[in-house]
Amino acid sequence: MTAQASPHVVLYDLGISTADLIAAMSKAQMRVTVIEPDPSDADRVRDVLGRRVPGGRFTVSTQMVEGCDLFLCHASDAQMAPATALIAVLDGPQALATVPDPARSIAMDVLDPRFAEVAFGDASPDARIMATGFLEHLQARYATTTRTHDFGGHQLQDAAISLLDRLLLVGITPWELDEALEDAGFAQGVLKAQDHIGLDVAFARRRASGTDLLVADRMVHEGRLGRSVGVGWYRYPGGGGAVIDPLMEDMIIEEARFAGIDPIPMTEAAAADAVIAGVINASAGLLQDGLTLEGLDLLALYKLGLPDLTARARQMGETNLRDRLAKLEDVDATLWQPSPLLGLIFDD
Repeated sequence: MTAQASPHVVLYDLGISTADLIAAMSKAQMRVTVIEPDPSDADRVRDVLGRRVPGGRFTVSTQMVEGCDLFLCHASDAQMAPATALIAVLDGPQALATVPDPARSIAMDVLDPRFAEVAFGDASPDARIMATGFLEHLQARYATTTRTHDFGGHQLQDAAISLLDRLLLVGITPWELDEALEDAGFAQGVLKAQDHIGLDVAFARRRASGTDLLVADRMVHEGRLGRSVGVGWYRYPGGGGAVIDPLMEDMIIEEARFAGIDPIPMTEAAAADAVIAGVINASAGLLQDGLTLEGLDLLALYKLGLPDLTARARQMGETNLRDRLAKLEDVDATLWQPSPLLGLIFDD
């Protein structure tokens, strides 16, 4: 395999979660083929992508095509890749243990095409060149990781959703929480951003890890998958912008009552502060895996929309941060329990 000026990329059975990536590849003049084996899924994906990526250079098909350079898929579908294609699995580094041809397989999180996290595993030098050539052609910033389990970006996203899910149950509404996060410096409310990605993406990771969330899981079970279907944490009437959905508030109150979770008085600003403290706490373990502080800042920025993560932590100070986490034990002692690796963020 050799890097090409304009590779042909095939996305296999990935649904609409790759809409932003398809738009970026189209802009970069790449040939893009979206394979959806089920005809009804192909029709739905074609319709959604037509609205999300108007004028995009892509084809949606139910049949495999020839001449593929890069085959993006879940690890369970890696055997469907053409014989000479570079295989990029989206599941995470742990999935490389299951692919049929490790020498031409990498793990790559590139759903947000501005920044990619890449694990090469046992990929050959040619495969590595092809992967970096694709990312450079895409004009994406990227970082390589030596992690053998999940992507660091996924870990941060999943930690944030767990924190938010719990805060909703003690009395903050989704739109209040998102607005407070934006006021605190997030580029976009985390829940609104999850609607854009699709709630089923993180749900699949939770299923694989055995993690349950009361509100977010129920939403997926009820078909509230996000913007692509017109309803998630918000409603999107006519495919337009997000609007508040009062039914969400009723659902959250009901789930809290079923679980015996009492409301806790908390301002919206305090809730946003709790999210930031919890994300900083959850991020500490990534530094043990060799990620630099600069890399951690990039992950937080591109995967959560939160700038200057480590600067925020250092401004708080380790003692103050630990005090904040301790005060959040009433919300959930497990989620906000100080990490034993928290000090790594403050090491010079």
